[in-house]
Amino acid sequence: MNLFLFLSEGGEGGLSTMFDVGKSSAIWTLVIFALSLPFMWKMVFGPIVKALGEREDQAQEAAKAAEAAREETAKLQESVQADLEEARREAARQVSEAKARAEKREKELLASAKAEAEKERARAKDEINQALVSARETLRKESVELGMEVAEKVLSRQLTAEDRSQLVSQFQNDLN
Repeated sequence: MNLFLFLSEGGEGGLSTMFDVGKSSAIWTLVIFALSLPFMWKMVFGPIVKALGEREDQAQEAAKAAEAAREETAKLQESVQADLEEARREAARQVSEAKARAEKREKELLASAKAEAEKERARAKDEINQALVSARETLRKESVELGMEVAEKVLSRQLTAEDRSQLVSQFQNDLN
């Protein structure tokens, strides 16, 4: 509190007396300042200037490192993009080859199925022809038998096996 009273009082003990410096004290202040400036420079300002310089160097190194990282990232991105494009081309090529193989296999299967169907058709036609020949032969035999029976009844006598085979031969010759 005394300090507060000392500063607030006017006159001799006040603030004005504290800042009232004579010429000789101003010179001594400048001399002391000039003598202490190299020490202050060496002890205070030097480390500050050195720290600021190091900080600036670190900032420049960090900027260079960031630029190098950006360039490396750009190179990697281009490399990844090129790899991706190559992978897309390879995938498209593989899909194209797979489609071509599928189309070829489809054609082979269709050709095989057509050939098998043609074989089956020919076999069925042969079976039909054989069945037709067999049916004609059976029909011919039955018609001959029926004709013989009718002839026996018309003639009212029984024919011998020799008579029958002779009549059948004549009948077949007449048909041919």
